[in-house]
Amino acid sequence: MKSLKGLAFRLFRANKFIVFSSILSIAIAAMLTLSMVLFSFNAQSTLQHELKQMYGDMDLSVGFDTNQNKVVSPSLTEQIVKNKDVEQLSRVSITHVTLDKINSSTYTAGVENSDLAKSRYHFKQFLNDDSIAMNKALAKTLHAKVGDKVSIQGHSFTLVEVINDLDATGIAPDMILMNQKKAKEYNRLNDHADATYLLIKAKKGTNVLTLSNQIKSYDKDLRIDVAEQDPFVKNNLQSLQVFVIVLSFLVLIVTSLLIISNFELLLYKMKNQFAIMRSLGATTKQISQLIFTQSIIINFSGICMGLLGTFLSQKYVYAWMGKFFKIPSSPTQFHLGIALIIALCSFIIIQLFLLIPSYRSAKILPLKVMQKNERLDFGYSKARVILFKILIGVSLFLLIASQVLPTRGEYGVFFLLIVAVLVLLAFFIIFPVWLPEILGGLLPFGQKIFGREYYIAIKNLIPQVKKNTLIVLTISSLMIIAVFGFVTLRTIQVNEQESLKNDFLTPIVVETRLSNTKIDSRELTKVVEKLPDVKSVSNFSTQGLAELQVKGKHIDMDYAVVDLQRLQAQGLMSQLKKNPADNSLIISERFAKQNHLKVGQSVQVGEFSNTTQAVEPKGSYKVAAIEKKMIDSADAYVDWNNGRLMTVDFDSLYVDSAHIKDAVNELEAIKSQFPEIKISNYEQSVKQATSMFYQRWGIFIVVIATLVVCTMVGVFNSLANNIYSKRKEYAVLRTMGVKPKGIRNIVLSQVTTYIIIGLIIGMVLGIILTYILLLVDPGKLIIDYKVLAAVIVTMITCSTILFTYLGNKIGNQNISLEITNDNK
Repeated sequence: MKSLKGLAFRLFRANKFIVFSSILSIAIAAMLTLSMVLFSFNAQSTLQHELKQMYGDMDLSVGFDTNQNKVVSPSLTEQIVKNKDVEQLSRVSITHVTLDKINSSTYTAGVENSDLAKSRYHFKQFLNDDSIAMNKALAKTLHAKVGDKVSIQGHSFTLVEVINDLDATGIAPDMILMNQKKAKEYNRLNDHADATYLLIKAKKGTNVLTLSNQIKSYDKDLRIDVAEQDPFVKNNLQSLQVFVIVLSFLVLIVTSLLIISNFELLLYKMKNQFAIMRSLGATTKQISQLIFTQSIIINFSGICMGLLGTFLSQKYVYAWMGKFFKIPSSPTQFHLGIALIIALCSFIIIQLFLLIPSYRSAKILPLKVMQKNERLDFGYSKARVILFKILIGVSLFLLIASQVLPTRGEYGVFFLLIVAVLVLLAFFIIFPVWLPEILGGLLPFGQKIFGREYYIAIKNLIPQVKKNTLIVLTISSLMIIAVFGFVTLRTIQVNEQESLKNDFLTPIVVETRLSNTKIDSRELTKVVEKLPDVKSVSNFSTQGLAELQVKGKHIDMDYAVVDLQRLQAQGLMSQLKKNPADNSLIISERFAKQNHLKVGQSVQVGEFSNTTQAVEPKGSYKVAAIEKKMIDSADAYVDWNNGRLMTVDFDSLYVDSAHIKDAVNELEAIKSQFPEIKISNYEQSVKQATSMFYQRWGIFIVVIATLVVCTMVGVFNSLANNIYSKRKEYAVLRTMGVKPKGIRNIVLSQVTTYIIIGLIIGMVLGIILTYILLLVDPGKLIIDYKVLAAVIVTMITCSTILFTYLGNKIGNQNISLEITNDNK
């Protein structure tokens, strides 16, 4: 046994570069696998953390819709409390109270001083009958600080806490928190009401959907909201699942290609050496023991390196990268138990991969081993073409099915995942057939542009399709990971920012806090327009209900009163061609199609009167323009000057400015004149949304960056291994007159060709893959060119530096030693 170990180590020393490359490839493969698995666990934890941030410890919210005229009674509360799966319950009473300082009716939540309520509404201080908490924007409007007195409907309350606004969701709503029993005094519910709704925390291990059904049986009219079923959370969970599944599949491909590519030379050498030993009289048992000893040492060393690298990445590198790139991501945890299990599984799989081909070679005749060992190309080209066409055909069928079948909502995601897998599989199958043609096509152009060395370099690559394909596929897989990962995340980020623009048609929006405001829109507009840093202003009213009379039909129409000229000047309305008349009516394209209205058509308009309890005629209006998109989905606009349809109040101002911060400060100054206004700006909301995006997806960004870096190292290792295996070829070229500089150029030509082909194909496949998966939630595909360019430039720059050194080293070796050395 000792002699076998000694022989194994002597063979290692003789092939130290190959052995080190193999150990490194195992370490990288293990790091990629471990990082991906731990990433999945950490990503799930991040989502759960986000769910807790939104809903606290609440699992269910139980109550009735406002239009049901039903309330949560004490008997219903008692019935829910007695349920064995309910761990904690907290009452909430919703009402509106009037702030005396600004005469504003404000949304108010009456809450109990329980841990469940505190986690849900994010307050910490104890609320008694004389204390309240409020959001930051409202406190700023009231110029109130913690400890100040706030007057509510003639009663004085002490402000004990200011909670953060949720700016990232758009324009932040105002809210007051007060003691639940005190809030009931302001609530108009009947005396038998226990609360407006209940917060419920389920016991650990309870199926919340089952609990929801049990509570629903107490009263069929109950409305039960499950925190986990929140559309925002569900969309994030679906995105997370698709993201993790696809990344896991890509990592599996990369690790397989890395191992195969780097082990190719090791297996070649092992088989070659075992065949020689067999021909010298070594027994199958001796060869088997030697194989086992070598593979155990290589495999164990690689797995340990990978495990250590993953631990250091999780503990230190991720945190450092987060700080370096200023990504406020959630902290990651290193799950030792899971890591050890995955490491053990990886060890077993790689061990089988090493043992099986080598052990088979130990059993067959040496000459057969040598013949099989020298085969450099893939077989079954016709079968590959046929299988490629079949896979593409199935992919197209499933792609169409995911979009048109009635069951697309249930099975669409599953179909698209299969399509993504089949498209990648089809490409990997057909690529060995295409690669010789691609390389052959490069020959004439390369020779004209780069000269003789490039021709020799590419000509030597064409017969070695098997080696070349694996390396190019590994590079392509690296680019697919980069494209899919960063394009998907960039698309999510941009789509989130685009959704904010629905609230911010201009950089600044000024709203009223009152439901029955006395603000004169034209007066406020003129005041704001005079501010030095305000570029333009337009106003918008609340929506009123009018009635159109068209061809004997009576049609309900939601209208808003606006300043048409200012709206046109700001670009918020595009179809009005000239100054509007006072009786102009601007209608939406949707409303026009539904009711067959055309530009220039006159219609009779009426409006319901509370005094007469009947529809009063408001005269004839003329359709002046048809708009594709209307603010707040209004059916129609009329001008403030029309003087007839005016049963509306001021709602908001849309303010444009080149200097947003200065304009906001100037708007804050006019609050003394208009104390009820609330100022929101797009820039601040985007910052908040970006911060939340990185909080949610920061771990994804860091892990993808780690995957790309690890894969890049693995690719360079594979390329170095491949170049190292051709040292005898380069020595032969030198005997034919090629100078050391020429050898370096040949090495760089081969490496650069590998990389450029791999990057181009990887980018195309990555975009196709991303586009297919974005059909889950169709939207605009955003390609982050800066990140992709950074990956490409880094890859080419690092390879040029590394292989210039390697090419110079190989080109300056002793020719006679290189030719006689068995380094193939």
